Amino acid sequence: MKKTLNVNIGSIAFVIDEDAYYILRKYLDDVGDRFEPVEAAETLNDLEMRIADIFSEQLASPRQVVNADLVRRAIAILGRADEFGEPRSDRTRGQADIRRLRRSRSNRVIGGVCGGLASYFGIDVAVVRILMFLLIFFGGISLWVYIILWIVIPSEP
Repeated sequence: MKKTLNVNIGSIAFVIDEDAYYILRKYLDDVGDRFEPVEAAETLNDLEMRIADIFSEQLASPRQVVNADLVRRAIAILGRADEFGEPRSDRTRGQADIRRLRRSRSNRVIGGVCGGLASYFGIDVAVVRILMFLLIFFGGISLWVYIILWIVIPSEP
């Protein structure tokens, strides 16, 4: 079972699965990073219109879900982000800089909670693991809190 999202691409509403959304969002962000802010808005609008055309051609029904394969095909048609030029280094990313607390998939021993906390706070994962160990065995926090965090904190996509 996959989570789906309702998105508006090029003024057309689509139902897209979560994986496909993240792929498309990353692609559009990467392309947007390669232009001046005014050019980026116009270019991204044109790209969204073309993506909407591609999705509309490929989907038999408006109720069908856009999946990751369809997004990859659309990106192959439009061209990779690096074909639009070099990324601008001086651009402030705005919302892309918002940190999100997520369980780590690469820095995990049990559930990835310590790795996610370390990534969120920008500290070494070993420090977080030692602190968690001390807090669990010497009071202050119980094993139940770790388990609840494991359940509540979403995993990295």
